[in-house]
Amino acid sequence: LAPTDLAGNNPRPDLRPHVISNSWTAGQDADWYAGYTAAWRAAGIYPVFAAGNTGSIRACATVQSPGDYADVTAVGATDSADKLAGFSSIGPGPDGRLKPDLTAPGSGIWSTSPDPARPYVSNSGTSMATPHVAAAVALLWSANPELVGNYYATYAALTAAALPMVG
Repeated sequence: LAPTDLAGNNPRPDLRPHVISNSWTAGQDADWYAGYTAAWRAAGIYPVFAAGNTGSIRACATVQSPGDYADVTAVGATDSADKLAGFSSIGPGPDGRLKPDLTAPGSGIWSTSPDPARPYVSNSGTSMATPHVAAAVALLWSANPELVGNYYATYAALTAAALPMVG
């Protein structure tokens, strides 16, 4: 929330991140991280979380925490046909809220690898989709600085852009 110097002094909240992309989950209905996401939101940081990879076409209520929190944007994964990937977790969340909030490409995504012999590998998962949405927030805020720190207006812009045009 307020980065410091190497000694842990001189906090600089003006240097906090604008967006935090989280590619991890902690099971379902796990509220232990709620204080962190609330603090991020209060500081104007936009939290984006992977929805999880425990889904199936027939299994609802598989979205994972913290992606199931009301105060974060959960991201599901799409496949190469732009359909929800079979592994992508879906809602509703514990409070009945529809999740994921958005989907992004998450199947067969080229990513870096720690193996020097194979510097790039194809990966799949909501962890591959989540950075797409975090990047969209960053681009949106770069183009519209008046949205920086405004979760609701940003969420509305992202979800409105994701819906098909009517008329």
